[in-house]
Parts: sequence; structure tokens; C-alpha cells
Amino acid sequence: MYHQLAHLYDWPGSLDFSEKILTRDLAVFKDLNLQPPARILDLACGTGTLSLALAQKGYEVIGVDISAEMLTQAKAKQQEREAAGQPLKIRWIEDDMRYFLLEEPVDTVVCHYDSLNHLSNETELRGAFVQVSQALKSGGSFLFDLNTLENYQTFWQGKDTYEGPNYRLKTESSFNEDLNKAEVQFKVEEYNDEGELDFYSEQVFEHYFNETAVEKYLMAADFYDIQWVPFNPVDEIPAEFPLKTFWRCKRR
Repeated sequence: MYHQLAHLYDWPGSLDFSEKILTRDLAVFKDLNLQPPARILDLACGTGTLSLALAQKGYEVIGVDISAEMLTQAKAKQQEREAAGQPLKIRWIEDDMRYFLLEEPVDTVVCHYDSLNHLSNETELRGAFVQVSQALKSGGSFLFDLNTLENYQTFWQGKDTYEGPNYRLKTESSFNEDLNKAEVQFKVEEYNDEGELDFYSEQVFEHYFNETAVEKYLMAADFYDIQWVPFNPVDEIPAEFPLKTFWRCKRR
């Protein structure tokens, strides 16, 4: 997913969320006394914004994502920073969150941008939790976020249009509450470097997972000290209407 749209992924809302989730993660790291150069896996790292921010803090980071195009954007951003004199300890791996394996365990796994909601069903969620557990050292922490039901019911319905410097992106979203399935269709009109107008589209699917199921599957994957809180990363939306839940837990 996010193949043709990878170069448009770093829109202001995405970058703003990265700053807010970084603040939350760093607060947990401080609470856990997780200091650089601890090894962190950024699972479903996308274009690498969070991975790069963590590496700039001195952490050793592994970024895993299923999309080669998203990783291309991440590598380009790393090259820009290193060209400016910021050497960073990051390794990028193209792999699937449901099946990935690491050569050595890490201290912490983070998985954000509602990436786990992209899994199709509870079986895949349970499998992803098992893979994360295997990637962690004993006592290692797992931090992630998920979309709330209210988010899907309210904001995954209808059409919208976003204007960029050389593109127009149209979205059409829907949520089937009986199946807990969400879908968004992206249609893009974009001028290329030759001044020609390109047209392309992409579909993204998500699944709502309720908190009871999430906690059950975490426990089954050998996690404990499971905590979650509702939070709202969008300033324009009232705090009492949380769009997400933020989770933290530890591996036995």
C-alpha cells in the first residue's frame, strides 16, 4: 500500500502527527530509562519521518516497511540529512509486519500512523503481535496507536479534495460498521517534471480492532503491563473526541 502515493505521503497532517507521536514515545522512553544508543524497531516506518527523528536523538533504528516506494522516500530523506553533516544509525528493511524476522532482538518496537489497522482481520493482528514479541528482548517495550471506532464512524465517510503545489488529490472514504472495514479511494491529478498531467489512483483498506480484542492478543503474545489511553492528535478536533488510542506494554 502507498506505492503510487509514497511521494505525497509527507503532507502537513502526517508530519504534524509525527511530531506529536515522537513526544509521546520519548516520554515513555524517559519513564523506562531507555536511553541512546538503545536499538529501536520502527515497524511500518513509511517514509521514515519518525525513524529519522529517533536516530537524530542518538538511537540505533531499524525501519521496516512493506512498501519499497515508501522506503525510497525514507532513504532519500536520510541522505539529505547526512549530506548536511548528520550521520544517522538507521537500517531500512523491506518486509511485511505479519512475517518479518530480525537477526537480533531490539530494546523497543514502535508502530504508529494506525499501521496495525491496515491488517485485514484479527488473525493477522494476532500474528503481528507474535512477530513483535519475537523481535523484542525480554522486558522490551512495544508502543503503538490504533484508530478509534468514533474516528471511522465520523471521518471515514464521504468525499474530500486536497490541493498541493502541483497536484489535486481526491478521496472517497467509507466504513462498514457491521464488518469493521474501512476503505479510502485516492485519485490524483499531478503535473510531472515535463509539465504533463498524470492521473493515477490507489485504494487503502483498514480494519477497526476493539480494545478488548487487542489486549487479549497482546497477552497471548506474551505481553504484560498493558496500558492504553485515548488521545487526539488533531488540534482542531475537541480532546473529548479521541481519534486514536495510544498503547504501551512489555514483553515477558
